[in-house]
Amino acid sequence: MHETSRQTEEGRCGKNSSVFGNRNSSFSRFLTLSALLQMDTANAQAASANIRLRWNYRPDSDLFFIYTAGQRFASLVAANPPQYYENRFAIKFTYSWRP
Repeated sequence: MHETSRQTEEGRCGKNSSVFGNRNSSFSRFLTLSALLQMDTANAQAASANIRLRWNYRPDSDLFFIYTAGQRFASLVAANPPQYYENRFAIKFTYSWRP
């Protein structure tokens, strides 16, 4: 298993977010796992984590399984805004029509 790690990538995910940890692991040429922790710089208490499994089943064609967990606030203006926890699971399928 091959692993790489990047500690800080300022501004990668947009103007108001920072990536604090990005971890990539390759089990083979066709199967990779990546995880990252992201924090919203507009509000220091809002953060999320993302785990993505990618299977490249043929050239230019992938199947992704993505799990995201995090928290955010309804309003940044209020003194004690309500906090929302999010858990999302997504499956993404890409296919190349090229033979």
